[in-house]
Amino acid sequence: MKNITQIFKNNYHLMDIPQVEELIEYTRELEGKVFEKNIEETYDKEEILKSIIQDVLAGCDELIENQLLNERYPELYKKPDADSLIKNLKDYILEMNRENKLGL
Repeated sequence: MKNITQIFKNNYHLMDIPQVEELIEYTRELEGKVFEKNIEETYDKEEILKSIIQDVLAGCDELIENQLLNERYPELYKKPDADSLIKNLKDYILEMNRENKLGL
């Protein structure tokens, strides 16, 4: 994308026309808004990824806790299904990727 100086490179005198000055000012405002929007989208995606990672860690912690309980008290706690957990976590990550267009 060209900046304003590049656009008027050989015609700087055109930048002194009031209507052109107004357009230049408006263009700079829009560039600022686009930049802010890009920052917001990046922040939102970081928050989404952080949330996904926290959920995955919670699932892993729950699996470990259930394994420990099963080892201590096999008669009270059934053995956790790690394969099912992994499949569910993968499905969750893929669904979040699709919904939020994370590009994973």
